[in-house]
Amino acid sequence: MDAQENLARQFSALPKEWQIWLEENLERGCRPTDLVNILLREGLIDLDQNFAAQVPLEPQHDHQQEQTALEKQVQLSITFNQQQQKWLAQAVLNGTDQAYIYQTLQQQGLSEIDITLELAQLKQHPYFQIAQEQHFLVRKRNWLLNTLDYFARLNPQYQHISRITLPSFEQFIQQYYSRNLPVILTDSVAHWPALQKWSPQYFKKIVGNQEVEVQFNREQDPMFERNSIQHKTKMLMSEFVELIEQTPHSNNFYMTANNAKASQTSLATLFQDIDHFHGYTDHTQVYDRSFIWFGPKGAFTPLHHDLTNNILVQIYGRKKVTLIPALQVPNLYNDVAVFSKIADPYQIDIAKSFPDFALSSKIECILEPGDALFIPLGWWHCVESLDISMSVSFTHFNIDNGGAESFPTTNYC
Repeated sequence: MDAQENLARQFSALPKEWQIWLEENLERGCRPTDLVNILLREGLIDLDQNFAAQVPLEPQHDHQQEQTALEKQVQLSITFNQQQQKWLAQAVLNGTDQAYIYQTLQQQGLSEIDITLELAQLKQHPYFQIAQEQHFLVRKRNWLLNTLDYFARLNPQYQHISRITLPSFEQFIQQYYSRNLPVILTDSVAHWPALQKWSPQYFKKIVGNQEVEVQFNREQDPMFERNSIQHKTKMLMSEFVELIEQTPHSNNFYMTANNAKASQTSLATLFQDIDHFHGYTDHTQVYDRSFIWFGPKGAFTPLHHDLTNNILVQIYGRKKVTLIPALQVPNLYNDVAVFSKIADPYQIDIAKSFPDFALSSKIECILEPGDALFIPLGWWHCVESLDISMSVSFTHFNIDNGGAESFPTTNYC
């Protein structure tokens, strides 16, 4: 068998992905010598001396060849910066057209042969192979979620929030809780003293001399909700009430569920105004599992989802709540924990920055005093106070409300 036949045999024995790689790069106009040298470096072919004499290749696959390959790898690690390596890996995972990959990286000053070498090394790296497997699983899950969402939209209840008089707890579990569907329950807290008593002046009178924790300086930080710990501030309730009453519209300060633990003792008297919820909850846990929200007109909670099922009861003023089904998470740019890159789904030109968001469906509702909105686990929502607002949320249902305990945590170094 002569050298040419030996080369043809070795090329035909290459793994399929390398055969495709070779054909694509020959069509692209890469020099055959350069491509053969790449295959040599990767240990995929072994040329005899007769062919080496005819083609000006680099030294044979001996110690010098290995040293040359090592030097080339060091050169590549310098040529490709970390951002370019991450971009290349993401592009390959996303199935980006290879011509576009080459064009983009060449515009950044990288040579065609260096891009080819980096691609070859990337695809063989065990870390990237694991990333490919996980990327496929994510795509498969997104396909399943999108398909289930498509069929769920056939149900009118899925794209509209019903307002109903309070059903029995068993009916509520069967029709809404177990089906992960939101609903507004009317006339459910008419017996709560809070509905008749609560107002800013009532808070000032009853707990005005108590120190409470609130979120402050939120408007200076676009990521205020993610950075809520940094915005915790303590002040007297009387000072907070005066601030709210003197401010026509603001998102700069707000008492939220994140402040509940610190303010629990100070607000204990107010919990006496929160009565039972018709057997839906274990009322002995009202003090530990209920949360007071109090803020000015304009207070805004950005798009997120919760890790438990919740009921939000509006006591004073009105709130606008926008919900998006949990199944639509593939379109919501979820980047960290329970948050979306999209803080406000009504922001101008949202489609330019987040084109997939157009595939989601927003469901809006206005909560009036006495309304109780069931927000199922995983449903995305943002909330805006249309007036000075007081609300109570709770999670202590008389049925399993797990989810938070098994929520995955990130382990990025």
